[in-house]
Formats: sequence, structure tokens, C-alpha cells
Amino acid sequence: MPSKYASKDGRSRNYPEPIPKDQYPSIKETRDYSFNTFVAYDLETTGFSTATDAIIEIGAIKVIDGIVTETAEFTFSELVKPFKNSVKPRITEVTGLTKEDVADARQMWEVTPDFMNFVGDNVLVGFNNIRFDGKFLARAGRYSHIVIDNPQFDVWRMALGMKEQLGLDKKADLASVSEKLGIENPQAHRALADAITTARVFLKLKDIGASAEESSVDDILSDIDEW
Repeated sequence: MPSKYASKDGRSRNYPEPIPKDQYPSIKETRDYSFNTFVAYDLETTGFSTATDAIIEIGAIKVIDGIVTETAEFTFSELVKPFKNSVKPRITEVTGLTKEDVADARQMWEVTPDFMNFVGDNVLVGFNNIRFDGKFLARAGRYSHIVIDNPQFDVWRMALGMKEQLGLDKKADLASVSEKLGIENPQAHRALADAITTARVFLKLKDIGASAEESSVDDILSDIDEW
């Protein structure tokens, strides 16, 4: 039996009353990339609409002092039962996740408190998170009654700012950027693998940004150890 929640009118429902959208803080973007400790995250969703689609997977990795450690202590990964929606066939083609995979998962308002406990006060780093993932996360915060006001850094915007150095176009996605940087994603379009790839891309772009005035991109990339 699903849990019952009381609405403002006294009626019971199987989801909590969310914080009204106009009372919830907007995403706090930062473009300062001087930090070395952060949580890189990624979401898989039922579709591509931030207005109507829902989270089906959350993946994240905690990076300490620029060190990526892929162990259970430093990673978060959980499937999420989609709210008021279902996994679209196109999403199954891309991610491999089906509606059966997430049917018995916890709801976003049940998973989000655990995820934010994992995140703590760290900066949230994502790829296109300001326009996409961050909006889904804000909705999850509203239904969980958790104010998510961590600064968020968008690696996609960082990559676009270096597009001439990297030879990228404006439509660059995580796959093309990571390939350009020589970073392998072992399971693209799954949340944890994409989060880890995002973390590695961010760190490598930081190195390139710090060294760009002294060397060419080819020189910099050849000097950086393989990930």
C-alpha cells in the first residue's frame, strides 16, 4: 500500500504536498571553478521535458581534493520510481532502463533526503545541469521539503567557453566532450557513469584552463595522465 499524505484540504493522497514553486529558491549557479572538492551528479529521466518528465535514476560521485575514487563510500546510485509518468520507449533505447526496472524503486521524495545527505554542503557539478538536471532536482526538493541551495557548476557551459581550444561546436554533449579529452565513459546514459565522467571532464578542463596561456591544447592533453 502506498503511503498516504494529507493535503491542505484534508484529503489523503499518495504523494506529499510540495513546496509551491514560487516559494522555492532558483538554482544557485556559480562559474567560479577554483574548488577541488565537490559532488558531480547526473539524472536519468522519463523524457526530455523539465516540465512534465520525471527522475528515474540518480548517480553521483564525491570528489575530494581533486581525487576521483570510485568506491561505495564516495558514490551514490539509486533507481527512482517515476512520479506521474512512465519510461518512454526512446529512453529505454538510450539508457536500457525499462518501466519494470523502476516499478519497485523508491519515489523521488524518499530518495532525495539520502542523496542530499550524501551531497552535504558541497558544490554540485553537472553537465547541462543549470538548464536540465538542476530543474528536476529542484522539483525533488520541493516534494521532499528540502531546500537545495548548494551552488551548482555547469561543465557544459565551461566546455562551451573553451570550444575554440577544444574544437567543439555549440551542441557539444558529454559524449563528444569526453571523447575529445580522451576520457572513456564505460556506461554512457546511466547516471553514475555519467556523473563520474562529468567529474573527470571537469577536472581535465580545469587543468586546461590553468595551463592555456602557456601551452597549446594538444600539448596540455599529452601531458595529462590518462584517466
